[in-house]
Amino acid sequence: MPDGHRSGRAHRVQSLQSGVSLVCEHIHFAYRPSQPVLTDVSLSAETGSILTLLGPNGSGKTTLMRLLAGASSPSQGRVLVESKAAARLTAHERAQRIAFVPQHPALAFAYPLRTYVAMGRFALGRRTAAVIADEAMKRLDLMDLSDRPVTELSAGQRHRAALARALCQLLGERPAGTTRYLLADEPVAALDPRHALFVTELFKQLAQEGVTVVLVLHDLALAARISDRLALLSSQGRLIASGPPAEVLGDPALESVFGVSFERLESGGSLAALIPGRLAARADTL
Repeated sequence: MPDGHRSGRAHRVQSLQSGVSLVCEHIHFAYRPSQPVLTDVSLSAETGSILTLLGPNGSGKTTLMRLLAGASSPSQGRVLVESKAAARLTAHERAQRIAFVPQHPALAFAYPLRTYVAMGRFALGRRTAAVIADEAMKRLDLMDLSDRPVTELSAGQRHRAALARALCQLLGERPAGTTRYLLADEPVAALDPRHALFVTELFKQLAQEGVTVVLVLHDLALAARISDRLALLSSQGRLIASGPPAEVLGDPALESVFGVSFERLESGGSLAALIPGRLAARADTL
């Protein structure tokens, strides 16, 4: 798929081109017929890359993540995971491939953290669950909390616990040729600076290990720093631009999508921060 495109123009995604394992083709979705959430969204992610979804509140990012995870089906169009419709994967096939961390992880019972993390292996066999759970907790800097009930964790610790459970799901053996996907909705929103950096470094490590990572982030500079590609959604749920970070964040539509002007700060030739400067007209018809 060529870099830098606009959803309102002629645009086609070649399903499963070389290296591409996750594809959205002309996705439409509405919870109510008169209120579309996503309109004609097409994008793809390469195996072992990081794709980050950007957009204002209500632009359909979380809904798109649910479609990618196969938790919902599009009204029109299709989501392909390794050439198969995401919503048609069996529960076991989904568990082997896709770990989804929602924006607000649910914690229904006061399980010890180690038990909670090991639940990531529930559909994959529990023979090595304890060992893999420990590895996941180590990679999320949680070992010192392993025996604490998850209900007693802070918000940031709970987010890291949910990431550790997802990681536990992705580690270990699986059928040859199976691509692994980590979908995380606002995974650093509740984290302190150290652990936000810790987690984003983990995402880069996972991508290097062949995991396809899809994120929702609101920190534009952070998204630019860790992502291979960005996808910018408007408040109307349309894909405004996608491509390399410098291209998307340099798109003239960025300020009208968010309704603010940005001051760009660079360090060492790289974007360090995008600071909202003043309110601007927002183009709600994009």
